[in-house]
Amino acid sequence: MNILESFKIALSSIWNHKIRSILTMLGIIIGVCAVIIIVAIGTGAQTQLTDELFGDDKNVIELYYEPFPTDDGSEMMWVEPELTADDLAEIQQLPGVKVAMGINHGWGTLFHNEKQIELQIVGVGRDYFYGKNIEMVEGRPFTMQDNDNMNRVVMIDDFTRDKLFKEDEDIIGEIVEISGNPYKLVGVYKSTTPPEYRWGDDGEALMPRTLNGMMFGAAEIQQVQILATSADTLSETAEMAAAHLTEIKNLEDGEYTYWDMSEYEEEFSAFYTTITLFIGSIAGISLLVGGIGVMNIMLVSVTERTREIGLRKAIGATRKRILFQFLIEAMTITLLGGLIGIGIAILVTIIVSQFLPFTAVVSPIVVMIGAGFSALIGIVFGILPANKASKLSPIDALRHE
Repeated sequence: MNILESFKIALSSIWNHKIRSILTMLGIIIGVCAVIIIVAIGTGAQTQLTDELFGDDKNVIELYYEPFPTDDGSEMMWVEPELTADDLAEIQQLPGVKVAMGINHGWGTLFHNEKQIELQIVGVGRDYFYGKNIEMVEGRPFTMQDNDNMNRVVMIDDFTRDKLFKEDEDIIGEIVEISGNPYKLVGVYKSTTPPEYRWGDDGEALMPRTLNGMMFGAAEIQQVQILATSADTLSETAEMAAAHLTEIKNLEDGEYTYWDMSEYEEEFSAFYTTITLFIGSIAGISLLVGGIGVMNIMLVSVTERTREIGLRKAIGATRKRILFQFLIEAMTITLLGGLIGIGIAILVTIIVSQFLPFTAVVSPIVVMIGAGFSALIGIVFGILPANKASKLSPIDALRHE
Protein backbone atom coordinates (compact mmCIF):
# COMPACT_ATOMS: atom_id res chain seq x y z
CA MET A 1 0.00 0.00 0.00
CA ASN A 2 1.58 3.28 -1.12
CA ILE A 3 1.09 6.76 0.32
CA LEU A 4 -1.53 7.75 -2.28
CA GLU A 5 -3.68 4.73 -1.43
CA SER A 6 -3.30 5.49 2.28
CA PHE A 7 -4.59 9.03 1.70
CA LYS A 8 -7.52 7.67 -0.36
CA ILE A 9 -8.48 5.33 2.47
CA ALA A 10 -8.14 8.17 4.98
CA LEU A 11 -10.35 10.49 2.92
CA SER A 12 -12.89 7.69 2.45
CA SER A 13 -13.01 7.14 6.22
CA ILE A 14 -13.49 10.88 6.82
CA TRP A 15 -16.24 11.06 4.21
CA ASN A 16 -18.08 8.07 5.67
CA HIS A 17 -18.17 9.82 9.07
CA LYS A 18 -18.70 13.40 7.95
CA ILE A 19 -20.34 14.84 11.06
CA ARG A 20 -17.89 13.17 13.41
CA SER A 21 -14.94 14.29 11.28
CA ILE A 22 -16.11 17.93 11.14
CA LEU A 23 -16.59 18.01 14.91
CA THR A 24 -13.12 16.51 15.32
CA MET A 25 -11.61 19.14 13.00
CA LEU A 26 -13.38 21.98 14.79
CA GLY A 27 -10.64 22.51 17.39
CA ILE A 28 -7.96 22.56 14.68
CA ILE A 29 -10.02 24.93 12.51
CA ILE A 30 -10.58 27.37 15.36
CA GLY A 31 -6.96 27.18 16.52
CA VAL A 32 -5.37 27.75 13.10
CA CYS A 33 -7.92 30.42 12.21
CA ALA A 34 -7.38 32.34 15.47
CA VAL A 35 -3.59 32.22 15.26
CA ILE A 36 -3.48 33.41 11.64
CA ILE A 37 -5.99 36.22 12.25
CA ILE A 38 -4.10 37.46 15.34
CA VAL A 39 -0.72 37.34 13.58
CA ALA A 40 -2.20 39.02 10.46
CA ILE A 41 -3.71 41.88 12.48
CA GLY A 42 -0.53 42.22 14.55
CA THR A 43 1.67 42.28 11.44
CA GLY A 44 -0.59 44.82 9.74
CA ALA A 45 -0.58 47.08 12.80
CA GLN A 46 3.20 46.74 13.15
CA THR A 47 3.76 47.63 9.49
CA GLN A 48 1.47 50.65 9.79
CA LEU A 49 3.09 51.93 12.98
CA THR A 50 6.60 51.33 11.65
CA ASP A 51 5.82 53.29 8.49
CA GLU A 52 4.30 56.14 10.50
CA LEU A 53 7.12 56.30 13.04
CA PHE A 54 10.09 55.57 10.79
CA GLY A 55 8.81 55.50 7.20
CA ASP A 56 9.70 59.07 6.27
CA ASP A 57 13.16 58.80 7.80
CA LYS A 58 14.44 55.52 6.34
CA ASN A 59 17.41 57.26 4.73
CA VAL A 60 17.64 60.15 7.20
CA ILE A 61 20.00 60.20 10.15
CA GLU A 62 20.68 62.92 12.72
CA LEU A 63 24.09 64.15 13.83
CA TYR A 64 24.52 65.50 17.35
CA TYR A 65 27.29 66.78 19.58
CA GLU A 66 28.45 64.61 22.48
CA PRO A 67 31.02 65.97 24.99
CA PHE A 68 33.77 63.68 26.27
CA PRO A 69 33.38 62.50 29.88
CA THR A 70 35.70 64.05 32.46
CA ASP A 71 38.48 61.99 34.02
CA ASP A 72 36.90 62.08 37.47
CA GLY A 73 33.39 61.36 36.23
CA SER A 74 32.03 64.73 37.37
CA GLU A 75 29.60 66.77 35.28
CA MET A 76 31.21 69.30 33.00
CA MET A 77 29.70 72.54 31.72
CA TRP A 78 29.82 72.55 27.95
CA VAL A 79 28.56 74.64 25.09
CA GLU A 80 27.42 73.04 21.86
CA PRO A 81 29.44 74.22 18.84
CA GLU A 82 27.77 76.82 16.66
CA LEU A 83 26.99 75.47 13.21
CA THR A 84 26.65 77.55 10.07
CA ALA A 85 25.39 77.17 6.52
CA ASP A 86 29.03 76.74 5.43
CA ASP A 87 29.31 73.67 7.67
CA LEU A 88 26.22 72.23 5.99
CA ALA A 89 27.76 72.92 2.58
CA GLU A 90 30.89 70.99 3.64
CA ILE A 91 28.83 67.96 4.66
CA GLN A 92 26.77 68.21 1.48
CA GLN A 93 29.94 67.58 -0.57
CA LEU A 94 30.71 64.24 1.13
CA PRO A 95 30.18 61.04 -0.89
CA GLY A 96 26.97 59.25 0.09
CA VAL A 97 25.27 62.44 1.32
CA LYS A 98 22.28 63.39 -0.83
CA VAL A 99 21.00 66.31 1.25
CA ALA A 100 22.34 67.96 4.42
CA MET A 101 19.59 69.71 6.39
CA GLY A 102 19.94 72.32 9.13
CA ILE A 103 16.99 72.74 11.50
CA ASN A 104 16.06 74.85 14.52
CA HIS A 105 12.94 75.00 16.66
CA GLY A 106 10.56 77.56 18.10
CA TRP A 107 7.13 77.75 19.68
CA GLY A 108 4.45 80.37 19.27
CA THR A 109 0.74 81.16 19.12
CA LEU A 110 -0.86 81.94 15.77
CA PHE A 111 -3.76 84.42 15.81
CA HIS A 112 -6.17 84.97 12.95
CA ASN A 113 -9.70 86.42 13.00
CA GLU A 114 -10.09 85.99 16.74
CA LYS A 115 -8.99 82.36 16.50
CA GLN A 116 -5.73 81.02 17.81
CA ILE A 117 -3.68 77.84 17.90
CA GLU A 118 -0.40 76.84 19.52
CA LEU A 119 2.29 76.08 16.95
CA GLN A 120 5.38 73.92 16.95
CA ILE A 121 7.61 75.88 14.58
CA VAL A 122 10.47 74.27 12.69
CA GLY A 123 13.04 76.54 11.14
CA VAL A 124 14.25 75.10 7.84
CA GLY A 125 16.17 75.91 4.69
CA ARG A 126 15.43 75.08 1.09
CA ASP A 127 17.24 71.76 1.56
CA TYR A 128 14.54 70.58 3.98
CA PHE A 129 11.97 70.30 1.21
CA TYR A 130 14.22 67.95 -0.76
CA GLY A 131 15.28 65.87 2.23
CA LYS A 132 11.86 65.42 3.85
CA ASN A 133 9.80 65.20 0.67
CA ILE A 134 7.28 67.76 1.93
CA GLU A 135 3.95 67.52 0.08
CA MET A 136 2.55 70.93 -0.78
CA VAL A 137 -1.22 71.44 -0.57
CA GLU A 138 -1.38 75.16 -1.43
CA GLY A 139 1.08 77.89 -2.24
CA ARG A 140 4.84 77.46 -2.51
CA PRO A 141 7.79 76.24 -0.44
CA PHE A 142 10.51 78.59 0.77
CA THR A 143 13.15 79.88 -1.61
CA MET A 144 16.85 80.48 -0.99
CA GLN A 145 16.07 84.22 -0.82
CA ASP A 146 13.54 83.64 1.99
CA ASN A 147 16.30 82.20 4.15
CA ASP A 148 19.12 84.52 3.06
CA ASN A 149 17.01 87.68 3.49
CA MET A 150 15.13 86.50 6.58
CA ASN A 151 11.83 87.15 4.81
CA ARG A 152 8.90 87.22 7.23
CA VAL A 153 7.09 84.28 5.66
CA VAL A 154 5.57 81.18 7.18
CA MET A 155 3.97 77.90 6.09
CA ILE A 156 1.36 75.97 8.08
CA ASP A 157 0.27 72.34 7.93
CA ASP A 158 -3.16 71.25 6.71
CA PHE A 159 -4.27 70.52 10.30
CA THR A 160 -3.70 74.17 11.28
CA ARG A 161 -5.43 75.37 8.13
CA ASP A 162 -8.55 73.32 8.94
CA LYS A 163 -8.59 74.74 12.48
CA LEU A 164 -8.32 78.42 11.53
CA PHE A 165 -9.67 78.89 8.03
CA LYS A 166 -12.73 78.00 6.00
CA GLU A 167 -12.38 75.20 3.49
CA ASP A 168 -12.96 77.38 0.41
CA GLU A 169 -11.05 80.41 1.74
CA ASP A 170 -8.05 81.59 -0.27
CA ILE A 171 -5.40 82.04 2.41
CA ILE A 172 -2.17 82.33 0.41
CA GLY A 173 -0.81 85.83 0.90
CA GLU A 174 -2.75 86.38 4.13
CA ILE A 175 -1.00 88.18 6.98
CA VAL A 176 -1.13 86.17 10.20
CA GLU A 177 0.17 87.04 13.65
CA ILE A 178 2.50 84.70 15.55
CA SER A 179 3.37 85.72 19.09
CA GLY A 180 2.60 89.35 18.30
CA ASN A 181 4.57 89.55 15.05
CA PRO A 182 3.13 89.62 11.49
CA TYR A 183 4.08 87.01 8.89
CA LYS A 184 2.98 86.40 5.33
CA LEU A 185 1.42 82.98 4.78
CA VAL A 186 2.98 81.56 1.61
CA GLY A 187 2.08 77.87 1.71
CA VAL A 188 0.19 74.96 3.23
CA TYR A 189 1.77 71.51 3.43
CA LYS A 190 0.51 68.06 4.35
CA SER A 191 1.29 67.36 8.00
CA THR A 192 4.07 64.85 8.61
CA THR A 193 2.66 63.93 12.04
CA PRO A 194 -0.03 61.20 12.11
CA PRO A 195 -3.18 62.31 14.01
CA GLU A 196 -2.67 59.72 16.75
CA TYR A 197 0.81 61.10 17.51
CA ARG A 198 -0.15 64.77 17.50
CA TRP A 199 0.37 66.68 20.74
CA GLY A 200 -3.19 67.72 21.60
CA ASP A 201 -4.59 70.34 19.22
CA ASP A 202 -1.24 71.96 18.52
CA GLY A 203 -0.47 72.83 14.93
CA GLU A 204 2.77 72.82 12.98
CA ALA A 205 4.48 75.53 10.99
CA LEU A 206 7.65 76.00 8.97
CA MET A 207 9.68 79.20 8.94
CA PRO A 208 13.04 80.13 7.36
CA ARG A 209 15.60 79.00 9.91
CA THR A 210 17.44 82.33 9.91
CA LEU A 211 14.20 84.12 10.77
CA ASN A 212 13.13 81.46 13.27
CA GLY A 213 16.47 81.73 15.06
CA MET A 214 16.25 85.50 15.30
CA MET A 215 12.60 85.65 16.40
CA PHE A 216 12.82 82.91 19.02
CA GLY A 217 16.40 83.37 20.21
CA ALA A 218 17.64 80.03 18.86
CA ALA A 219 20.82 79.16 17.01
CA GLU A 220 20.40 79.12 13.26
CA ILE A 221 21.19 75.40 13.20
CA GLN A 222 20.29 73.32 16.24
CA GLN A 223 20.05 69.99 14.46
CA VAL A 224 21.83 68.49 11.47
CA GLN A 225 20.12 65.73 9.55
CA ILE A 226 21.50 64.06 6.46
CA LEU A 227 19.66 62.18 3.76
CA ALA A 228 21.85 59.38 2.43
CA THR A 229 21.82 58.25 -1.17
CA SER A 230 21.26 54.68 0.02
CA ALA A 231 19.76 53.19 3.18
CA ASP A 232 22.32 50.35 2.95
CA THR A 233 25.23 52.73 3.55
CA LEU A 234 23.42 55.06 5.94
CA SER A 235 25.53 54.27 9.02
CA GLU A 236 28.82 54.53 7.12
CA THR A 237 27.78 57.85 5.60
CA ALA A 238 26.68 59.20 8.98
CA GLU A 239 29.95 58.12 10.62
CA MET A 240 31.97 59.86 7.90
CA ALA A 241 29.82 63.02 8.16
CA ALA A 242 30.13 63.11 11.96
CA ALA A 243 33.92 62.69 11.79
CA HIS A 244 34.18 65.42 9.15
CA LEU A 245 32.04 67.83 11.18
CA THR A 246 34.17 67.15 14.26
CA GLU A 247 37.28 67.88 12.21
CA ILE A 248 36.13 71.12 10.60
CA LYS A 249 34.91 72.49 13.95
CA ASN A 250 38.28 71.58 15.48
CA LEU A 251 36.69 70.04 18.57
CA GLU A 252 38.77 68.89 21.54
CA ASP A 253 36.25 68.39 24.37
CA GLY A 254 33.72 66.36 22.39
CA GLU A 255 32.74 65.01 19.03
CA TYR A 256 29.82 64.67 16.67
CA THR A 257 28.16 61.30 16.45
CA TYR A 258 24.92 60.09 14.90
CA TRP A 259 21.46 59.05 15.99
CA ASP A 260 20.51 55.90 14.06
CA MET A 261 16.73 55.43 13.87
CA SER A 262 17.15 51.98 12.30
CA GLU A 263 18.24 50.60 15.68
CA TYR A 264 15.01 51.82 17.26
CA GLU A 265 13.03 50.46 14.34
CA GLU A 266 14.57 47.02 14.86
CA GLU A 267 13.88 47.13 18.60
CA PHE A 268 10.30 48.25 17.99
CA SER A 269 9.72 45.50 15.40
CA ALA A 270 11.22 42.84 17.68
CA PHE A 271 9.06 43.99 20.61
CA TYR A 272 5.87 44.08 18.54
CA THR A 273 6.63 40.68 16.99
CA THR A 274 7.16 39.17 20.44
CA ILE A 275 3.82 40.53 21.68
CA THR A 276 2.01 39.26 18.57
CA LEU A 277 3.54 35.79 18.83
CA PHE A 278 2.78 35.63 22.55
CA ILE A 279 -0.89 36.44 21.98
CA GLY A 280 -0.94 34.05 19.01
CA SER A 281 0.53 31.25 21.12
CA ILE A 282 -2.28 31.70 23.65
CA ALA A 283 -4.80 31.29 20.84
CA GLY A 284 -2.78 28.27 19.69
CA ILE A 285 -3.70 26.41 22.87
CA SER A 286 -6.92 25.46 21.09
CA LEU A 287 -4.73 23.48 18.67
CA LEU A 288 -3.64 21.27 21.54
CA VAL A 289 -7.25 20.85 22.58
CA GLY A 290 -8.07 19.96 18.97
CA GLY A 291 -5.20 17.46 18.97
CA ILE A 292 -6.61 15.74 22.03
CA GLY A 293 -9.95 15.51 20.24
CA VAL A 294 -8.23 13.90 17.24
CA MET A 295 -6.51 11.37 19.50
CA ASN A 296 -9.82 10.53 21.16
CA ILE A 297 -11.68 9.99 17.89
CA MET A 298 -8.83 7.91 16.47
CA LEU A 299 -8.96 5.64 19.53
CA VAL A 300 -12.67 5.21 18.86
CA SER A 301 -11.89 4.47 15.22
CA VAL A 302 -9.36 1.79 16.21
CA THR A 303 -11.99 0.10 18.39
CA GLU A 304 -14.58 0.24 15.62
CA ARG A 305 -12.18 -1.20 13.04
CA THR A 306 -10.62 -3.91 15.16
CA ARG A 307 -11.89 -6.72 12.91
CA GLU A 308 -10.66 -4.85 9.83
CA ILE A 309 -7.21 -4.54 11.40
CA GLY A 310 -7.22 -8.25 12.23
CA LEU A 311 -8.18 -9.12 8.66
CA ARG A 312 -5.41 -6.96 7.23
CA LYS A 313 -2.84 -8.55 9.49
CA ALA A 314 -4.13 -12.02 8.62
CA ILE A 315 -3.49 -11.39 4.91
CA GLY A 316 0.00 -10.06 5.48
CA ALA A 317 -0.17 -6.41 6.59
CA THR A 318 2.80 -5.60 8.81
CA ARG A 319 2.68 -3.65 12.05
CA LYS A 320 4.50 -0.81 10.29
CA ARG A 321 1.81 -0.64 7.57
CA ILE A 322 -1.02 -0.48 10.12
CA LEU A 323 0.83 2.18 12.13
CA PHE A 324 1.46 4.21 8.99
CA GLN A 325 -2.17 3.99 7.84
CA PHE A 326 -3.60 5.34 11.09
CA LEU A 327 -1.00 8.09 11.25
CA ILE A 328 -1.97 9.14 7.72
CA GLU A 329 -5.64 9.25 8.74
CA ALA A 330 -4.92 11.37 11.83
CA MET A 331 -2.71 13.73 9.83
CA THR A 332 -5.32 14.02 7.04
CA ILE A 333 -8.00 15.07 9.52
CA THR A 334 -5.85 17.76 11.11
CA LEU A 335 -4.41 18.96 7.78
CA LEU A 336 -7.90 19.37 6.32
CA GLY A 337 -8.93 21.23 9.47
CA GLY A 338 -5.87 23.45 9.13
CA LEU A 339 -6.59 24.25 5.47
CA ILE A 340 -10.21 25.09 6.28
CA GLY A 341 -9.02 27.30 9.15
CA ILE A 342 -6.56 29.07 6.82
CA GLY A 343 -9.31 29.74 4.29
CA ILE A 344 -11.64 31.15 6.94
CA ALA A 345 -8.80 33.27 8.40
CA ILE A 346 -7.98 34.82 5.01
CA LEU A 347 -11.66 35.63 4.44
CA VAL A 348 -12.02 37.15 7.93
CA THR A 349 -8.87 39.29 7.58
CA ILE A 350 -10.14 40.69 4.26
CA ILE A 351 -13.43 41.65 5.91
CA VAL A 352 -11.83 42.98 9.11
CA SER A 353 -9.38 45.13 7.12
CA GLN A 354 -12.34 47.12 5.79
CA PHE A 355 -13.07 48.35 9.32
CA LEU A 356 -9.49 48.83 10.59
CA PRO A 357 -7.24 51.87 10.00
CA PHE A 358 -4.66 49.47 8.51
CA THR A 359 -4.59 46.35 6.34
CA ALA A 360 -4.20 42.99 8.09
CA VAL A 361 -1.38 41.08 6.42
CA VAL A 362 -1.59 37.30 5.97
CA SER A 363 1.98 36.18 5.43
CA PRO A 364 2.56 33.14 3.15
CA ILE A 365 5.11 31.91 5.70
CA VAL A 366 2.48 31.98 8.48
CA VAL A 367 0.07 30.09 6.18
CA MET A 368 2.67 27.40 5.50
CA ILE A 369 3.53 27.16 9.20
CA GLY A 370 -0.18 26.86 10.04
CA ALA A 371 -0.65 24.03 7.54
CA GLY A 372 2.52 22.27 8.63
CA PHE A 373 1.75 22.62 12.33
CA SER A 374 -1.78 21.25 11.89
CA ALA A 375 -0.34 18.21 10.09
CA LEU A 376 2.24 17.81 12.88
CA ILE A 377 -0.56 17.88 15.47
CA GLY A 378 -2.17 14.93 13.66
CA ILE A 379 1.06 12.95 13.69
CA VAL A 380 1.85 13.67 17.35
CA PHE A 381 -1.63 12.94 18.66
CA GLY A 382 -2.14 10.08 16.23
CA ILE A 383 0.84 8.09 17.47
CA LEU A 384 -0.99 6.56 20.47
CA PRO A 385 -4.04 5.31 18.50
CA ALA A 386 -1.84 4.15 15.59
CA ASN A 387 0.49 2.31 17.95
CA LYS A 388 -2.48 0.66 19.65
CA ALA A 389 -3.85 -0.48 16.28
CA SER A 390 -0.50 -1.85 15.13
CA LYS A 391 -0.06 -3.93 18.30
CA LEU A 392 -3.40 -5.76 18.01
CA SER A 393 -3.12 -9.53 17.75
CA PRO A 394 -4.66 -10.81 14.49
CA ILE A 395 -6.48 -13.65 16.25
CA ASP A 396 -7.90 -11.46 19.03
CA ALA A 397 -8.83 -8.79 16.49
CA LEU A 398 -10.73 -11.26 14.30
CA ARG A 399 -12.61 -12.55 17.35
CA HIS A 400 -13.63 -9.00 18.35
CA GLU A 401 -17.33 -8.25 18.07
